[in-house]
Formats: sequence, structure tokens, C-alpha cells
Amino acid sequence: MSVDTVPRKADAEYAIEYLQEHPEAGLCCEDLRWWITPNANETDQQVLLLDVVEAERLKDDPRVRPVSGIAHAGRSLWVVRRMT
Repeated sequence: MSVDTVPRKADAEYAIEYLQEHPEAGLCCEDLRWWITPNANETDQQVLLLDVVEAERLKDDPRVRPVSGIAHAGRSLWVVRRMT
């Protein structure tokens, strides 16, 4: 059985690095709570937590894009843009 780890606090710079290194990850927001999930298809998991200021910086970064139509009502999701 694996031991769950507690998500740690991160700044926008570290979070974008994580997102770029883990293309399946995503930035989530719900009720003013912001976190990085390791899998954008399962947004309940949290590996990094961000405060509102850092999350807004990350959300506005041109390297990420919003995802529409996710399964959780009231939750928003951003992922790294695919560069061609």
C-alpha cells in the first residue's frame, strides 16, 4: 500500500516547471482553492497547492490554456499548451 503525500505549497515558477515536465498534469481551481493535479483527467488529486496570487500568475502564463467542459461543475482546469 502506498502512503499518500501531503501536497506542498508552490509558487508559479515551480508550478509551470512541474506542468511542463508532466504534460498530463493540470492547474485546478474550485471555490478560490488552487492546486496542481498530477492527472488532468482526475482533478481531485493534489500534488502542489498555490495561493491566489501565484495561481493567477500561472493561469495568465501564455504556456497554459484553459480546458472547457470538464466533469466537475464549478471547477476550472488549465493545462500546458501543446507546442508544434
